[in-house]
Amino acid sequence: MIFGYTDYIITGDSFTKFYRRVMSDKLPVRKMCEKGEKLSLRIPAEHCKALEKLCGELGLDCTPAKRHGSFVLAKRFFGRGGLVIGTAAVMLSCVYLSNVVVRFDILSDDESIRKGVMSVLKAEGIETGTYIPSIDLIVTERALKQNVEGISWAGITRKGNTLIIDVIETEGDAKRDSNRYPSNLVACENGVIEKVEVFDGQLKIPVGSGVAKGDIVVGGEIVTSKSSWVDGKESIETKTSYARSKGRILGTFERTVTFTQPFEDTAETMTGKNDTKRFFTVFDADIPLFISKPEGYWKNQQSYTPLSLFGLEMPFGITTCDLEEYKFSQTTLTEQQALDAVHHKAFLYEENFLSDYEIKGRQAEDKVTENGVSTTVTYTLYGELCREVEFFIKK
Repeated sequence: MIFGYTDYIITGDSFTKFYRRVMSDKLPVRKMCEKGEKLSLRIPAEHCKALEKLCGELGLDCTPAKRHGSFVLAKRFFGRGGLVIGTAAVMLSCVYLSNVVVRFDILSDDESIRKGVMSVLKAEGIETGTYIPSIDLIVTERALKQNVEGISWAGITRKGNTLIIDVIETEGDAKRDSNRYPSNLVACENGVIEKVEVFDGQLKIPVGSGVAKGDIVVGGEIVTSKSSWVDGKESIETKTSYARSKGRILGTFERTVTFTQPFEDTAETMTGKNDTKRFFTVFDADIPLFISKPEGYWKNQQSYTPLSLFGLEMPFGITTCDLEEYKFSQTTLTEQQALDAVHHKAFLYEENFLSDYEIKGRQAEDKVTENGVSTTVTYTLYGELCREVEFFIKK
Protein backbone atom coordinates (compact mmCIF):
# COMPACT_ATOMS: atom_id res chain seq x y z
CA MET A 1 0.00 0.00 0.00
CA ILE A 2 2.61 2.46 -1.06
CA PHE A 3 0.03 4.91 -2.41
CA GLY A 4 -2.66 4.30 0.21
CA TYR A 5 -5.92 2.42 -0.23
CA THR A 6 -9.54 2.99 -1.31
CA ASP A 7 -12.86 1.78 0.09
CA TYR A 8 -15.43 0.68 -2.56
CA ILE A 9 -19.19 -0.01 -2.54
CA ILE A 10 -20.13 -2.61 -5.20
CA THR A 11 -23.79 -3.09 -6.15
CA GLY A 12 -25.25 -6.11 -7.99
CA ASP A 13 -27.64 -9.10 -7.94
CA SER A 14 -25.00 -11.79 -7.31
CA PHE A 15 -21.33 -11.68 -6.26
CA THR A 16 -20.45 -15.38 -6.84
CA LYS A 17 -18.54 -14.74 -10.10
CA PHE A 18 -16.92 -11.69 -8.51
CA TYR A 19 -15.50 -13.76 -5.65
CA ARG A 20 -14.09 -16.34 -8.10
CA ARG A 21 -12.44 -13.68 -10.26
CA VAL A 22 -10.96 -11.94 -7.23
CA MET A 23 -9.37 -15.24 -6.19
CA SER A 24 -8.13 -16.13 -9.69
CA ASP A 25 -6.81 -12.61 -10.43
CA LYS A 26 -5.24 -12.46 -6.95
CA LEU A 27 -6.56 -9.00 -6.15
CA PRO A 28 -5.49 -7.98 -2.61
CA VAL A 29 -8.87 -7.01 -1.28
CA ARG A 30 -9.61 -6.64 2.44
CA LYS A 31 -12.52 -6.05 4.75
CA MET A 32 -15.17 -7.52 2.40
CA CYS A 33 -18.66 -7.30 3.84
CA GLU A 34 -21.83 -8.29 1.90
CA LYS A 35 -25.20 -6.83 2.94
CA GLY A 36 -28.06 -7.61 0.58
CA GLU A 37 -27.23 -6.21 -2.84
CA LYS A 38 -24.20 -4.23 -1.62
CA LEU A 39 -20.64 -5.38 -1.08
CA SER A 40 -18.07 -3.18 0.66
CA LEU A 41 -14.31 -3.81 0.46
CA ARG A 42 -10.90 -2.13 0.68
CA ILE A 43 -8.12 -2.39 -1.91
CA PRO A 44 -4.70 -0.76 -2.39
CA ALA A 45 -4.79 2.33 -4.61
CA GLU A 46 -2.46 0.79 -7.22
CA HIS A 47 -5.04 -2.01 -7.87
CA CYS A 48 -8.10 0.25 -8.20
CA LYS A 49 -8.13 0.20 -12.01
CA ALA A 50 -8.03 -3.63 -12.07
CA LEU A 51 -10.98 -3.78 -9.68
CA GLU A 52 -13.06 -1.28 -11.66
CA LYS A 53 -12.32 -3.18 -14.91
CA LEU A 54 -13.43 -6.47 -13.31
CA CYS A 55 -16.71 -4.93 -12.12
CA GLY A 56 -17.33 -3.56 -15.61
CA GLU A 57 -16.85 -7.02 -17.15
CA LEU A 58 -19.29 -8.58 -14.64
CA GLY A 59 -21.88 -5.78 -14.93
CA LEU A 60 -21.47 -4.62 -11.36
CA ASP A 61 -21.73 -1.00 -10.24
CA CYS A 62 -18.41 0.01 -8.55
CA THR A 63 -18.33 3.28 -6.57
CA PRO A 64 -15.31 4.55 -4.56
CA ALA A 65 -16.46 5.55 -1.07
CA LYS A 66 -13.33 6.89 0.62
CA ARG A 67 -9.60 7.23 -0.08
CA HIS A 68 -6.88 6.95 2.55
CA GLY A 69 -3.08 7.09 2.85
CA SER A 70 -0.05 8.93 1.45
CA PHE A 71 -1.46 9.37 -2.05
CA VAL A 72 -4.40 11.37 -0.74
CA LEU A 73 -2.20 13.46 1.53
CA ALA A 74 0.22 14.18 -1.32
CA LYS A 75 -2.65 15.18 -3.56
CA ARG A 76 -4.01 17.55 -0.94
CA PHE A 77 -0.57 18.95 -0.25
CA PHE A 78 0.39 19.62 -3.84
CA GLY A 79 -3.06 21.02 -4.47
CA ARG A 80 -2.16 23.96 -2.22
CA GLY A 81 0.37 26.02 -4.13
CA GLY A 82 1.23 28.39 -1.29
CA LEU A 83 2.03 25.57 1.09
CA VAL A 84 4.22 23.86 -1.50
CA ILE A 85 6.13 27.07 -2.25
CA GLY A 86 6.58 27.85 1.45
CA THR A 87 7.86 24.37 2.24
CA ALA A 88 10.25 24.48 -0.70
CA ALA A 89 11.53 27.89 0.41
CA VAL A 90 12.17 26.65 3.96
CA MET A 91 14.00 23.57 2.67
CA LEU A 92 16.17 25.63 0.33
CA SER A 93 16.93 28.09 3.14
CA CYS A 94 17.96 25.24 5.44
CA VAL A 95 20.21 23.75 2.78
CA TYR A 96 21.78 27.15 2.13
CA LEU A 97 22.32 27.96 5.83
CA SER A 98 23.93 24.58 6.41
CA ASN A 99 26.59 25.45 3.83
CA VAL A 100 27.51 28.98 4.89
CA VAL A 101 29.65 30.12 7.80
CA VAL A 102 27.49 31.14 10.74
CA ARG A 103 30.07 31.14 13.54
CA PHE A 104 33.78 30.63 14.25
CA ASP A 105 35.12 28.54 17.14
CA ILE A 106 38.78 29.44 17.81
CA LEU A 107 40.39 26.98 20.25
CA SER A 108 42.65 29.41 22.10
CA ASP A 109 42.35 31.37 25.34
CA ASP A 110 44.80 34.04 24.14
CA GLU A 111 42.76 37.06 23.07
CA SER A 112 45.56 38.45 20.85
CA ILE A 113 45.73 35.13 18.96
CA ARG A 114 41.94 35.06 18.55
CA LYS A 115 41.98 38.58 17.12
CA GLY A 116 44.88 37.68 14.84
CA VAL A 117 43.05 34.61 13.52
CA MET A 118 39.90 36.61 12.76
CA SER A 119 41.97 39.30 11.03
CA VAL A 120 43.66 36.76 8.75
CA LEU A 121 40.35 35.03 7.98
CA LYS A 122 38.84 38.37 6.98
CA ALA A 123 41.84 39.12 4.76
CA GLU A 124 41.29 35.73 3.09
CA GLY A 125 37.66 36.66 2.40
CA ILE A 126 36.19 34.32 5.04
CA GLU A 127 33.43 35.94 7.07
CA THR A 128 29.96 35.14 8.38
CA GLY A 129 27.90 34.16 5.34
CA THR A 130 30.80 32.82 3.27
CA TYR A 131 29.90 29.71 1.25
CA ILE A 132 31.86 26.91 2.95
CA PRO A 133 32.52 24.66 -0.12
CA SER A 134 34.27 27.62 -1.79
CA ILE A 135 36.88 27.90 1.01
CA ASP A 136 40.31 26.42 0.32
CA LEU A 137 41.12 25.15 3.81
CA ILE A 138 44.76 24.26 3.02
CA VAL A 139 45.54 27.77 1.73
CA THR A 140 43.79 29.33 4.72
CA GLU A 141 45.69 27.17 7.22
CA ARG A 142 48.97 28.18 5.58
CA ALA A 143 48.00 31.86 5.80
CA LEU A 144 47.20 31.49 9.51
CA LYS A 145 50.55 29.84 10.28
CA GLN A 146 52.45 32.54 8.39
CA ASN A 147 50.62 35.63 9.62
CA VAL A 148 49.31 34.99 13.15
CA GLU A 149 51.97 35.79 15.72
CA GLY A 150 52.32 33.34 18.57
CA ILE A 151 51.22 30.10 16.85
CA SER A 152 53.25 27.32 15.27
CA TRP A 153 50.40 25.32 13.69
CA ALA A 154 46.80 25.86 12.62
CA GLY A 155 44.10 23.46 11.45
CA ILE A 156 40.55 24.10 10.25
CA THR A 157 37.65 21.66 10.46
CA ARG A 158 33.97 22.06 9.72
CA LYS A 159 31.09 21.10 11.99
CA GLY A 160 27.80 21.96 10.33
CA ASN A 161 27.93 25.68 9.65
CA THR A 162 30.71 26.28 12.20
CA LEU A 163 34.40 26.58 11.30
CA ILE A 164 36.59 25.23 14.10
CA ILE A 165 40.09 26.73 14.08
CA ASP A 166 42.53 24.75 16.21
CA VAL A 167 45.94 26.29 16.90
CA ILE A 168 49.12 25.24 18.69
CA GLU A 169 50.66 28.19 20.46
CA THR A 170 54.39 28.82 20.35
CA GLU A 171 55.81 27.85 23.71
CA GLY A 172 58.21 29.43 26.12
CA ASP A 173 61.21 31.34 24.83
CA ALA A 174 60.15 31.12 21.18
CA LYS A 175 57.00 33.05 22.05
CA ARG A 176 58.84 35.62 24.13
CA ASP A 177 61.44 36.28 21.43
CA SER A 178 59.12 38.84 19.87
CA ASN A 179 59.62 41.03 22.97
CA ARG A 180 62.36 43.63 22.45
CA TYR A 181 62.92 44.69 26.07
CA PRO A 182 66.21 43.62 27.75
CA SER A 183 65.87 41.30 30.72
CA ASN A 184 67.65 39.60 33.61
CA LEU A 185 67.38 36.06 34.91
CA VAL A 186 66.44 36.59 38.57
CA ALA A 187 66.44 33.91 41.30
CA CYS A 188 62.92 33.03 42.45
CA GLU A 189 64.11 30.59 45.15
CA ASN A 190 66.77 30.42 47.85
CA GLY A 191 69.10 27.65 46.70
CA VAL A 192 72.42 26.50 45.26
CA ILE A 193 73.29 26.71 41.55
CA GLU A 194 74.33 23.32 40.16
CA LYS A 195 74.03 23.74 36.38
CA VAL A 196 74.11 26.76 34.06
CA GLU A 197 73.12 27.05 30.40
CA VAL A 198 73.43 30.68 29.25
CA PHE A 199 72.48 31.52 25.66
CA ASP A 200 72.51 35.31 25.99
CA GLY A 201 73.34 37.76 28.75
CA GLN A 202 76.19 37.93 31.28
CA LEU A 203 76.55 35.36 34.08
CA LYS A 204 76.84 37.14 37.42
CA ILE A 205 76.91 34.20 39.87
CA PRO A 206 78.90 31.03 39.03
CA VAL A 207 78.03 27.36 39.48
CA GLY A 208 78.29 26.13 43.07
CA SER A 209 77.27 29.45 44.59
CA GLY A 210 74.27 30.03 46.78
CA VAL A 211 71.62 32.54 45.70
CA ALA A 212 68.87 34.37 47.51
CA LYS A 213 65.47 35.12 46.12
CA GLY A 214 65.74 38.28 44.00
CA ASP A 215 69.45 37.95 43.08
CA ILE A 216 70.36 38.66 39.44
CA VAL A 217 72.06 35.49 38.18
CA VAL A 218 72.30 36.42 34.49
CA GLY A 219 72.31 40.13 33.65
CA GLY A 220 70.98 41.77 30.53
CA GLU A 221 73.22 44.80 31.06
CA ILE A 222 76.63 43.78 29.68
CA VAL A 223 79.57 45.99 30.58
CA THR A 224 82.88 45.48 28.75
CA SER A 225 86.16 47.34 29.27
CA LYS A 226 88.99 47.89 26.85
CA SER A 227 92.40 49.03 28.08
CA SER A 228 94.96 50.91 25.98
CA TRP A 229 98.14 52.92 26.66
CA VAL A 230 98.60 56.38 25.24
CA ASP A 231 101.76 58.38 25.97
CA GLY A 232 102.60 56.09 28.84
CA LYS A 233 99.16 56.42 30.39
CA GLU A 234 96.51 53.70 30.61
CA SER A 235 93.20 54.58 29.00
CA ILE A 236 90.18 52.41 29.88
CA GLU A 237 87.20 52.51 27.55
CA THR A 238 83.95 51.16 28.99
CA LYS A 239 81.10 50.04 26.78
CA THR A 240 77.60 49.02 27.87
CA SER A 241 75.25 46.90 25.77
CA TYR A 242 71.90 45.32 26.51
CA ALA A 243 70.47 41.90 25.77
CA ARG A 244 67.57 39.63 26.61
CA SER A 245 68.97 37.12 29.06
CA LYS A 246 68.16 33.59 27.93
CA GLY A 247 69.19 30.33 29.51
CA ARG A 248 68.51 27.75 32.19
CA ILE A 249 69.76 28.03 35.76
CA LEU A 250 69.25 24.72 37.56
CA GLY A 251 69.83 24.05 41.21
CA THR A 252 68.59 22.62 44.48
CA PHE A 253 66.34 24.49 46.89
CA GLU A 254 63.84 23.87 49.65
CA ARG A 255 60.17 24.79 49.77
CA THR A 256 57.93 24.47 52.82
CA VAL A 257 54.13 24.23 52.49
CA THR A 258 51.47 23.75 55.19
CA PHE A 259 48.15 22.03 54.54
CA THR A 260 45.17 22.08 56.92
CA GLN A 261 41.93 20.12 57.36
CA PRO A 262 39.29 21.02 59.99
CA PHE A 263 37.27 18.30 61.71
CA GLU A 264 34.02 20.07 60.82
CA ASP A 265 33.79 20.27 57.06
CA THR A 266 31.26 20.81 54.29
CA ALA A 267 30.93 17.85 51.94
CA GLU A 268 29.20 17.48 48.61
CA THR A 269 26.83 14.50 48.47
CA MET A 270 24.63 13.21 45.67
CA THR A 271 20.90 12.95 46.44
CA GLY A 272 20.17 10.32 43.76
CA LYS A 273 17.62 12.58 42.07
CA ASN A 274 17.98 12.96 38.28
CA ASP A 275 16.26 15.17 35.73
CA THR A 276 16.50 15.94 32.03
CA LYS A 277 15.99 19.33 30.39
CA ARG A 278 16.10 20.13 26.68
CA PHE A 279 16.79 23.27 24.69
CA PHE A 280 16.12 24.07 21.07
CA THR A 281 19.50 25.38 19.92
CA VAL A 282 19.62 27.80 16.99
CA PHE A 283 23.19 28.92 16.24
CA ASP A 284 24.38 30.18 19.67
CA ALA A 285 20.90 30.68 21.16
CA ASP A 286 19.35 28.09 23.51
CA ILE A 287 15.55 28.21 23.70
CA PRO A 288 14.25 26.23 26.72
CA LEU A 289 11.69 23.52 25.97
CA PHE A 290 10.51 23.44 29.57
CA ILE A 291 8.60 25.73 31.91
CA SER A 292 9.98 25.22 35.41
CA LYS A 293 13.62 25.62 36.30
CA PRO A 294 15.00 23.03 38.74
CA GLU A 295 15.86 24.38 42.18
CA GLY A 296 19.00 23.49 44.10
CA TYR A 297 22.43 22.30 42.94
CA TRP A 298 22.80 20.07 39.90
CA LYS A 299 25.68 18.55 37.96
CA ASN A 300 25.08 19.05 34.27
CA GLN A 301 26.21 16.85 31.40
CA GLN A 302 25.26 18.26 27.99
CA SER A 303 24.92 16.64 24.60
CA TYR A 304 23.91 18.23 21.30
CA THR A 305 22.01 16.45 18.54
CA PRO A 306 21.70 18.41 15.27
CA LEU A 307 18.53 18.01 13.24
CA SER A 308 18.90 16.83 9.66
CA LEU A 309 16.77 17.11 6.57
CA PHE A 310 17.26 14.66 3.70
CA GLY A 311 20.66 13.74 5.12
CA LEU A 312 21.83 17.36 5.46
CA GLU A 313 22.77 18.63 8.92
CA MET A 314 20.81 21.76 9.81
CA PRO A 315 22.20 24.73 11.82
CA PHE A 316 19.85 23.93 14.68
CA GLY A 317 19.14 20.98 16.94
CA ILE A 318 18.34 19.77 20.43
CA THR A 319 20.63 20.26 23.42
CA THR A 320 19.94 17.71 26.15
CA CYS A 321 21.03 18.39 29.73
CA ASP A 322 21.23 15.35 31.99
CA LEU A 323 21.04 16.69 35.54
CA GLU A 324 22.13 15.00 38.75
CA GLU A 325 21.24 16.70 42.03
CA TYR A 326 23.70 17.18 44.86
CA LYS A 327 23.67 19.07 48.15
CA PHE A 328 26.12 20.36 50.71
CA SER A 329 26.05 18.93 54.19
CA GLN A 330 28.11 19.36 57.32
CA THR A 331 30.22 16.36 58.20
CA THR A 332 32.39 15.56 61.21
CA LEU A 333 35.66 13.81 60.44
CA THR A 334 37.59 11.52 62.70
CA GLU A 335 41.26 12.24 63.31
CA GLN A 336 42.30 9.55 60.82
CA GLN A 337 39.87 10.80 58.18
CA ALA A 338 41.20 14.35 58.60
CA LEU A 339 44.79 13.12 58.30
CA ASP A 340 43.93 11.19 55.13
CA ALA A 341 42.29 14.30 53.69
CA VAL A 342 45.22 16.60 54.47
CA HIS A 343 47.71 14.09 53.03
CA HIS A 344 45.60 13.94 49.87
CA LYS A 345 45.83 17.74 49.61
CA ALA A 346 49.62 17.46 49.76
CA PHE A 347 49.52 14.80 47.03
CA LEU A 348 47.39 17.05 44.79
CA TYR A 349 49.80 19.94 45.38
CA GLU A 350 52.71 17.80 44.24
CA GLU A 351 50.82 16.66 41.15
CA ASN A 352 49.72 20.17 40.14
CA PHE A 353 52.60 22.43 41.20
CA LEU A 354 55.75 20.31 41.51
CA SER A 355 55.53 18.25 38.32
CA ASP A 356 58.28 20.36 36.67
CA TYR A 357 60.74 19.64 39.49
CA GLU A 358 62.63 16.59 40.68
CA ILE A 359 61.64 15.88 44.28
CA LYS A 360 64.88 14.87 46.00
CA GLY A 361 63.50 14.82 49.52
CA ARG A 362 60.23 15.16 51.41
CA GLN A 363 59.79 15.62 55.17
CA ALA A 364 56.30 15.90 56.63
CA GLU A 365 55.24 16.81 60.15
CA ASP A 366 51.63 16.26 61.26
CA LYS A 367 49.97 18.34 63.97
CA VAL A 368 46.61 17.71 65.64
CA THR A 369 44.64 20.48 67.34
CA GLU A 370 41.16 20.65 68.83
CA ASN A 371 39.80 22.11 65.57
CA GLY A 372 41.55 19.91 63.02
CA VAL A 373 44.85 18.66 61.71
CA SER A 374 47.66 20.14 59.66
CA THR A 375 50.74 18.82 57.96
CA THR A 376 53.85 20.84 57.14
CA VAL A 377 55.88 19.41 54.28
CA THR A 378 59.42 20.50 53.45
CA TYR A 379 60.40 19.58 49.91
CA THR A 380 63.96 19.40 48.60
CA LEU A 381 63.61 20.16 44.92
CA TYR A 382 65.86 20.29 41.86
CA GLY A 383 64.92 22.43 38.87
CA GLU A 384 64.71 25.97 37.52
CA LEU A 385 65.93 28.58 40.00
CA CYS A 386 65.33 31.70 37.91
CA ARG A 387 62.70 33.52 35.91
CA GLU A 388 63.06 36.23 33.28
CA VAL A 389 62.41 39.81 34.42
CA GLU A 390 62.39 42.69 31.95
CA PHE A 391 63.87 46.11 32.71
CA PHE A 392 63.97 49.53 31.06
CA ILE A 393 67.17 51.12 29.83
CA LYS A 394 68.12 54.26 31.74
CA LYS A 395 68.29 57.34 29.55
